[in-house]
Amino acid sequence: MQAFPRYFLLALGTSWLFWWAGGLEGLPALALRALILSASALLAVRWHSTPWSDLDTAARRVLKGDFSARLDDVKGSIPEGPARTFNEMAEHLATALKLSREREDRVTAVLAASDRAVLLLDRAGAVSLFSPATARLFPRFRPETGLASLSLPGLGQLAEEAIASGQAVIRVLEEGERGRGRAFAAQAVPLAKGELVLYLGEVTEDHRLERVKADLVANVSHELRTPLTATWGLVESLGDPGLTAERRAHFQERLEFQVHRMQALVDDLLSLSRLESGPTGRQTESVSLSGLFADIARQLQPLAEQGSVKLEMDCPAGLSLRTDPFLLEIALRNLVENGIRYNRSGGGVTLAASEDGGETLISVKDTGEGIPGTHLPRIFERFYRVDPHRSREKGGTGLGLAITKHAVVNLGGEISVKSTVGVGSVFTIRIPHEKG
Repeated sequence: MQAFPRYFLLALGTSWLFWWAGGLEGLPALALRALILSASALLAVRWHSTPWSDLDTAARRVLKGDFSARLDDVKGSIPEGPARTFNEMAEHLATALKLSREREDRVTAVLAASDRAVLLLDRAGAVSLFSPATARLFPRFRPETGLASLSLPGLGQLAEEAIASGQAVIRVLEEGERGRGRAFAAQAVPLAKGELVLYLGEVTEDHRLERVKADLVANVSHELRTPLTATWGLVESLGDPGLTAERRAHFQERLEFQVHRMQALVDDLLSLSRLESGPTGRQTESVSLSGLFADIARQLQPLAEQGSVKLEMDCPAGLSLRTDPFLLEIALRNLVENGIRYNRSGGGVTLAASEDGGETLISVKDTGEGIPGTHLPRIFERFYRVDPHRSREKGGTGLGLAITKHAVVNLGGEISVKSTVGVGSVFTIRIPHEKG
């Protein structure tokens, strides 16, 4: 029932009661009239306050987050217009909250799925939002300490440049010394009201590969320049008509040496490229280690005799290994050849094999000059030489140990080295037995 008809009936009823009480006289009549007026007034106040009380209750429910509050159950105590407006307002608020929560859930899901550290900074530089990957990439990260806890040099400057320019700034930042720590592709994107978004994606491996490629081009160019220069000089010298037969023979010998050196470099580069591309799908087979050792000794015996180095084999009869014979031969031949080239006259190289539980151990021991401890972590790098001048004189390409390591890795094994300066070196290969 609407408010106006209700008050009209109240007034009509009060008037009729007054008319009826008009037939009474004296004090009872006055008391009855006072009672009728009081009751009418109380009823009017109740009817007037009830809708506003209902509205206040519903509004407080909305204020507390209960957007299901409606005025549908008031049964007309509140005028239809305000009641409908209140209900529409509550409906719009409920819809807006739902959409806001859905957007928040989507943002949370996107951040959780990202492998990048994503940080939102307010005007004061405080972190107000960050992705779960941030803590994974930077274990020491603490939101309350902001960018300082990331310990990434140059990140603060990157953020300042982005804010000052009003444009996104992208840069690769590295931890610690160049080439020694992790690398991150950092992007700072300024937002409205002085806020800033930082994206940090780890690119350590990509950065390392780019550096390796650049170093490879530089090293190959350097390695080829020397024999090419020497070859060109020898060719010009051989064109001298007054050259004696003895000098001509000497120049031809040197020319052949330089050509073989370039050929060896190209062959080693191709071998390394194939090995770095991963397993080639070769079929494994049972390899007699004593037979393989004999083949390697036969191939390298002329080189050993030339350097007065004694080759020794120590392999139990019948010891075999199921593996890729091609890769294993490459690894062992390079190690034995290095042991011969960088040995002393009258020295020796021992190629030995044994079994250790579920592994086969193959070692190459030499009595050469040994390798200083500071060089050991890098000897398997491409073109790394302990003594560059002496290595080139011996005809080495600087790729032998890199090829050996990749061959062993493709076999599923590991290689290690122990060396003492003035005593010699021992390279050990561990290859696990195939299961089944």
